[in-house]
Amino acid sequence: MGPVLHDLPRSRYPVLRRPHPAARGKVDPMFRAIADVLRQIGGAIATVVTLPFRALARLFGGASSSTRSRRV
Repeated sequence: MGPVLHDLPRSRYPVLRRPHPAARGKVDPMFRAIADVLRQIGGAIATVVTLPFRALARLFGGASSSTRSRRV
């Protein structure tokens, strides 16, 4: 038996085509603007999330550096 074919309209399953080779590397300015905004938001979130860890690293890094004295 072959594959079962459904009587669904063809527009429900759009055919995905590759972009024209001349259009390769060109990005819609609207998508680029959205990507820039999302990148800035992600950078701000990353900064806020890493602040406590940076503070702890500085605290323990300073404490551990004082114990690195050379014994004579």
